[in-house]
Amino acid sequence: MKKLLAIVAGAIVCFALGFVIADARGGTSANGDHPPINVPIAATQAWFPPIGDYDTGGEPMDDERFDALMTALDEALTARETLARFDREAPLHIWNFIRRFAIPWITLEQRKAVTAYVASFAEEYPDRAEVFESNMAALERYAGPSERVPAFSSKVSNYSYRSWFSADGEPFSDTQIDGILASLDAMLALPETRADFEAESDHHFSLFASRLRRGRISEEQFARVDAYFDEVEANHPELAGALAEHRFRVASFSPGRVAPNIVGKDTEGVEFELEDYRGNIVVLIFSGEWCGPCVGEYPFHHFIVEQYEGQPVVLLGINSDRDVETIRAAKASGKAPAYRTWWDGHAEANTSGPIATEWGVTTWPTIYVLDEEGVIRSVGGRGGHLIAKVGDMLMEMRTRELANSDAEQVEFVPAMRTVPAKRPNE
Repeated sequence: MKKLLAIVAGAIVCFALGFVIADARGGTSANGDHPPINVPIAATQAWFPPIGDYDTGGEPMDDERFDALMTALDEALTARETLARFDREAPLHIWNFIRRFAIPWITLEQRKAVTAYVASFAEEYPDRAEVFESNMAALERYAGPSERVPAFSSKVSNYSYRSWFSADGEPFSDTQIDGILASLDAMLALPETRADFEAESDHHFSLFASRLRRGRISEEQFARVDAYFDEVEANHPELAGALAEHRFRVASFSPGRVAPNIVGKDTEGVEFELEDYRGNIVVLIFSGEWCGPCVGEYPFHHFIVEQYEGQPVVLLGINSDRDVETIRAAKASGKAPAYRTWWDGHAEANTSGPIATEWGVTTWPTIYVLDEEGVIRSVGGRGGHLIAKVGDMLMEMRTRELANSDAEQVEFVPAMRTVPAKRPNE
C-alpha cells in the first residue's frame, strides 16, 4: 500500500511540475476549471551554484566562487527566456544571486565588480535597466553575512497561488483544493526548494496554510490535506516537528474550525482568556503601533466599538509592541481603540510572542472574526469589509435567536382587535 502511495505521490509531483513548466511557456491546464500554476522559468531550473557552496563560515568570499556567481548571473539575465519577459524573470534571478551574498563577506573589489556589472548591463539593455537596478538595490541590505538567509521561496511563492484559489470565507470546492495542493506540490519540487528543503519548505507550508484560511474546508478535504502531510513527513522525517506545527495551524486556524483558547495578560498585567467572551461575536486583531497598516485600521475599529455598543460584539487585541507603554499611551490618548488587549511583544523578537507564534501570524495586521460559538468565520478582512462582516454576522445571530424563540414569543403577542370598516355615510 505504501509503495502504491509513493508511486501516486511521485505522479502528482511530476504532474504538478508539468503544470509549472507548461505555464511558464504559456501553456494552459488540461481542464477548463483548473488554472495553470503560474511560476516563472527562473524558478524551474537550477541557474546558480548551490547555496551551500557559499557558506564560508563568515570568511570573505574567494574569487573563484565570486566569479562563478557573476557568470551565472550574466547567463541567467541574458538568457532568451529572461529577456523575453524581463520584468517577470529577472527579479527572481537577482534575488537568487543576492541570497548567496547573504552568507559570506564580499570584498571591496568584489563590490566594485558588481557595481561595474550593473552599469554595463544598463548600458547594453537600457530598456531593462530600471527593473534591474531597482531589484539590485536589495544587495546593499544583504551584502552580509545576514542572520537569516532570505528564502528564495519568499519571492517565487508570489506566483504560486492565484487569487482564484480564494473562496472569500465560503466553502472550498474540491477543484480549488486540488489546485492548492498541486501548487504546494510544485513548489516543493522546484530545484531551489530541493537544494535546501528545510529552509525553503517552511515558507511554502506557511503560505499553504494562509491560503486555506481564505475559505472553509470540509472534513473530507481536511482529511486529504492531513494525508498529504503524512506523505511529506514520511519522505522527510527530520521535519516532523515543523510539519506538526503547520498541520496544527491548518487544523486550528482555518474558517470553520473552533479557535483555540488564548490565555495571557492584558496591557495592565491582568490575566484573561478568549473563552471568557464566548457567546459574543469576537474580532481578534493582531496589531502594533510600529505597524503603519495596523494603525490605519484604527478608525474602522473605533466605528465598530461605537456602532455596536451594548451589542454582543467584542474586539480583542493582540499587541506586538516591544514596550507595553507604547500601546498604553496610544489607548490613553484615544488614538488606539480602548478594547481589551493582550500584550504579546515580550519575546526576544517582539513579533514572535507566544500568541502570535502559536497562531502562525507573519503579516500585520491579521484579523480573525469568531462567531458566538468560537468558530472562525473570517480571516484577514479589513476596513469596510470587516465592518460588513460583523454586521452580517450580528444579523445572522439575531435571526437564529428569533427563530429559536419564535414559538415562545407567540404567546406574548396580544391579539389584534379587528375594527369594522365604516360605511361611506357614517
